[in-house]
Amino acid sequence: MRHKKLLPADQDLNLAPIMNLVMILIPLLLISIEFEKMGVINVSAPKLNVGPVDEQDQPEEPPLNLTIGISTSGFTIAATGAKLNPIEGCPEAGATICVTNGTDVATYMGEVKTLREQYDATGNKAFMAQSDEKLKAVEEAYDYRRLYNQLVDIKKKYPDETVVNLGADPDIPFEILVRSMDTVRFKRDAGNDEGTFEAVEKFQNARFEESTTGDSKYTQLFNDVVLAVIQ
Repeated sequence: MRHKKLLPADQDLNLAPIMNLVMILIPLLLISIEFEKMGVINVSAPKLNVGPVDEQDQPEEPPLNLTIGISTSGFTIAATGAKLNPIEGCPEAGATICVTNGTDVATYMGEVKTLREQYDATGNKAFMAQSDEKLKAVEEAYDYRRLYNQLVDIKKKYPDETVVNLGADPDIPFEILVRSMDTVRFKRDAGNDEGTFEAVEKFQNARFEESTTGDSKYTQLFNDVVLAVIQ
């Protein structure tokens, strides 16, 4: 029969192996951490006027009041108090710049919402991967190139204007709103005098135009974004 060997009461435990293990695990844990990059976009809330407006304070020309609404049918642009007519290839009664390829954006967005709810309920990453694929199809349906070209033309007529009111329907994903902000804020190097793009790929790969004046690093298009409720 074996007898347990008792340690003297005053003998200290050897913690060196445990400390060595901890020192090995800490770098492994740090390496496995996924760091997220965060970007900040400066936006403003809509301003409300209180009280009547003095007619003497009214400018001779109507203000630009550039407004862009994002819906499942595309981008609706309004300026100087009127909605811009749909561009060529878009329905006459629809958005100014309609979605491309006849994509049923509303159906895709409904599927994105359902998949994300399933992910939240189960934690299954497969649902999130499917959601991202659907969302990518939605993003590709919006014609950011034509939106940019339209804004460049407006900027030529109103070079001093920097404010744009941007709003979206409740069902529009946040990713679409952010990408729209990126489209309207700065000019891109088009490599021509018009400053517009004919090819989608060239627009997507274009760099922002470096600014030679002012405090901004890039040349402003409509950099003062005001989040608004579009009615």
